[in-house]
Amino acid sequence: MPMQREFLRGLGLEEETVTKVINEHHNNIAEMEKKANDYKAELDSANDELKNRDEQIEDLKKSTTNNEDLQKQLDEYKANNEKYEQELQSTRLNNAIKLAVAKDANDPDDVLALLDKSDLELDGDTVKGLDDKITALRESKPYLFEQPKGKTGRTPQDGNPPQSMTKEQIMGMTDPIARQKAIKENMNLFN
Repeated sequence: MPMQREFLRGLGLEEETVTKVINEHHNNIAEMEKKANDYKAELDSANDELKNRDEQIEDLKKSTTNNEDLQKQLDEYKANNEKYEQELQSTRLNNAIKLAVAKDANDPDDVLALLDKSDLELDGDTVKGLDDKITALRESKPYLFEQPKGKTGRTPQDGNPPQSMTKEQIMGMTDPIARQKAIKENMNLFN
């Protein structure tokens, strides 16, 4: 969901701050989209290779007679196909993990390298058991993940509006600078 300028303005942020927040938000989205496109390209390449292997096997099945050499070639293609299938599954799992941790991790590749993937299972676009593994990794190696930033900005004023002064109180002030400030803040008393 895109960040809305009106929402940020409604929070009382200045226009310059709103622009900075929006620009940073767009930069983060662009970076995540680039990573997602890279992962998709890897996956498409693996799928194309798998499709090519399947076609080769089917072609060999059609042309195979009882020739021993052709049978060996067919067995070789089947073994290669199984190898590529395993690589494809591994690539899918790795990409799903990277996408799942991309928003919180400093470097999703580092998280992937240190993550114990033994019990993880890909179920559609989600990885079963990933949350527990990430929680454990976050506790043992917190530097891999972005740390929550402290509060920034200014503290809002208390709910009670400042008490206005009377004209007599202002005119009775001895400090001329404070009196000028009070006159400026209570101009309606002097109109």
